[in-house]
Parts: sequence; structure tokens; C-alpha cells
Amino acid sequence: MSSALVTQVREYFSGDRRTFDVPVDWTGLSGRRRQVLQVLFETVGYGQTVSYGALADRAGLTGHDATLPARAVGGIMASNPIPLVVPCHRVVAGDGLGGYSGGTGPEVKRWLLTFEGALPPTLDWEPARLYA
Repeated sequence: MSSALVTQVREYFSGDRRTFDVPVDWTGLSGRRRQVLQVLFETVGYGQTVSYGALADRAGLTGHDATLPARAVGGIMASNPIPLVVPCHRVVAGDGLGGYSGGTGPEVKRWLLTFEGALPPTLDWEPARLYA
């Protein structure tokens, strides 16, 4: 991990950074996986969310069954090799939070979205720690 990335992650968690500007190496990704992750990186900012289906639309994924592109996006989010920088935690289900493959799963996603202000904090929310 580069020292610039480490610095930017520290700044993010201290509340001093809202975007990552380290270069992202997309060469290991191809096809729709690369396309979807690049669209996510470029269009969904700090404190924002997008549904799996809306991200599929933005990335130009289509299918005869409307749920297939959204499910494809879910699989791509689960295999995101650069979480946090490419903010897969900002992709949510149309009817709720959705899954998350990082840390302890959906609770980490909920914590990140609360930290960014996309979700309201609960009465017991403490930014200094993640709840399991």
C-alpha cells in the first residue's frame, strides 16, 4: 500500500478527506466489472448512495429481467478489489441497506454510511468504534 493511500485513508477516518485522489490502477479489471466500478468511482460521492439497479443503469447494463443487472452489480461490489477508495459501501438495495463483504458485513457498511452522513446516527453510535 502506498504511503499516499495510507495518508488519505487516515485523513478520511479523521474526517479531513471526502475524496481519494490516489491513482487507481484499473488494468487488473476488465469488461463490465471495470465499467461498473469506474462509474461508481466517478459518480457516487461522499455521503451519497445509489441503488444496485440505478448503478447498473448508469453503467449501461441491461437485461430482459430487470433484476439481473442489479444482481450483477451486487456480485461486482462483492469482488471490489479496492473498497473504500472505490466506495462499494455506497451501493444499497432498493429496499434497504443490502449486503457488504468487508469486515463484519452490513454493520461496517452501516457504520461507513453513518460516518459519511448518508444515514442518520443511532443514539448509541460512536464514530470511534465499529460495532460487531
